[in-house]
Amino acid sequence: MPTDSARVLVIDDEAMLRGLLRDMLLACGYEADVAEDGATGLMRYQSKRYSAVITDFLMPGMDGFEVVDALRTIDPQVRVIMLTGSAAEMTVGRARESGVTLLHKPIALQELKAAVDAVCEA
Repeated sequence: MPTDSARVLVIDDEAMLRGLLRDMLLACGYEADVAEDGATGLMRYQSKRYSAVITDFLMPGMDGFEVVDALRTIDPQVRVIMLTGSAAEMTVGRARESGVTLLHKPIALQELKAAVDAVCEA
């Protein structure tokens, strides 16, 4: 269950998916902001702290793991959920090593809510 201050940042280069994720988070009771790329997401994170960040894995400019690394220089305790359409073992292994929650697209509302609830409560 989200707390009153639970705020999530969504970083995804696909406008439709960004909007859908934001709407899903709002429906689950979270505050949600969006960013269209890693650089914009990092600027938003620096100006307003978040309970969790959801980032896409494959994006132009910075990929999801580069976003995670940059976020951790700002906040080593940042909680990240990464979305991917890939089931590649290398991606899964790297996510596990990085302490990132990995969700595979397409994602259902209940799956998203469970993952965000878990990282925000951690």
